[in-house]
Amino acid sequence: MIGDVHGQFYDMIEMLEQLVPRLEKESDFGLVFLGDYVDRGIQCVEVLLYLTALKINFPNRVTLLRGNHESRSMTEYFTFRKECLDKYDVEAYDQTMEFFDCLPLMATVNDLFLCVHGGISPELYEVGDINTKVNRF
Repeated sequence: MIGDVHGQFYDMIEMLEQLVPRLEKESDFGLVFLGDYVDRGIQCVEVLLYLTALKINFPNRVTLLRGNHESRSMTEYFTFRKECLDKYDVEAYDQTMEFFDCLPLMATVNDLFLCVHGGISPELYEVGDINTKVNRF
């Protein structure tokens, strides 16, 4: 499980240098990213593109969860929106926000571990509550 990359592209690459070869060689190995890919760092777009490429190449073994920084309010307050507008345009930003809206909020690993970013609401008592009590769209 990996969390809070926050646009630190080269730090992420250094960390993944040993993990990505395992994705390529070991069919039972997977990675769960716990969110907060953007804001604060200066290469948030690159982080997001790299992780999206990993997900495309290993769709069943790479999981990207949504963190609190993958929201419109956080990306406008911090740096990601400005980075998107500087490097691309508002359409690229809007499409990225739609992508973030579709990211899962949680995952389970081997039915033993619950993976979320930042904790769970006291109103959720069972794993299935995320599907019935949280209105995503």
